[in-house]
Amino acid sequence: MNPEPDRRIQLSSSEVRLRTLDTIGEMSQLVHLQREIWGYGQPNTDFPYPARALFALAESGGHVGGAFLDDLPVGLSVAWRGVDPVSQMPYLHSQLLGVRKEHRHLGIGFQLKLDQRDFALEANLDLVKWVFDPMRSTNANLNVRKLGAVIPAYHPDYYGSLQSHFSRGLATDRVWAHWYVSSSRVRERLLHPLPLLEREPPLAQVTVWGKDDEGRKALVDPDLDCSQPEFLVEVPDDFEAILQEDLSLAADGQAKIRKIFHHYFNQGYLAADFLVVSGPPRRTFYLFTKTPLKQILKSIGN
Repeated sequence: MNPEPDRRIQLSSSEVRLRTLDTIGEMSQLVHLQREIWGYGQPNTDFPYPARALFALAESGGHVGGAFLDDLPVGLSVAWRGVDPVSQMPYLHSQLLGVRKEHRHLGIGFQLKLDQRDFALEANLDLVKWVFDPMRSTNANLNVRKLGAVIPAYHPDYYGSLQSHFSRGLATDRVWAHWYVSSSRVRERLLHPLPLLEREPPLAQVTVWGKDDEGRKALVDPDLDCSQPEFLVEVPDDFEAILQEDLSLAADGQAKIRKIFHHYFNQGYLAADFLVVSGPPRRTFYLFTKTPLKQILKSIGN
């Protein structure tokens, strides 16, 4: 399969163009973009990936992509080739993908991931892997619902202390997304994304989000005794708002979700989908299942 050299997103009065980058000058623009997206390089934050590192990565067989509105960079993606330490399976490791806040919800992130998929297929790599914060429903919606990745593993505080405007000092818990780019599941999901739901499906729920005696948002201890073959785990539709309003509530919710993921992954489940109930109120859920991975990847219309 030949990668598309230039993807375009038509806006009302302009056009966003996506392309592979390979010069040090282009990489320098991405350094500033990291500052705008994640706050890297600002006071009391971690440093961005430097231009020379991005350039060397691209020169040595990695992939660096950019999205441009006229000459303004509005999105980036960075990936390199890796080898799974257990299976020794080669894969493409996606390390960075971000879009400027004012240009999100235009499909730019989705197109950047498709660029990575093209690169992986051209390199005969069937798997793309990356980590993301499972509390961020926007990321889960893209990674799992739209792209068709699955989640088999959870790592608490993956990066240790990471100072950015994105994390705000919260533990850097991450899940692994495994994107089997040549599978029937992914091909079908890219053609026909899982639709939004008008109501919750009739499945068991393992939840930490409840209300206190006065009807205010509160956390409850999660149920760790569910034995259903499939069940739902709810995460906030807007975790960023909780993080802004009440850091202790956000941290407590994160710790309880961590407990759920750890427990049920150890019981042989994996997170195979992400469901969005349009509401109101809008609600978001991971779908946990014991369906074997091979069956999930072969499924059509899953």
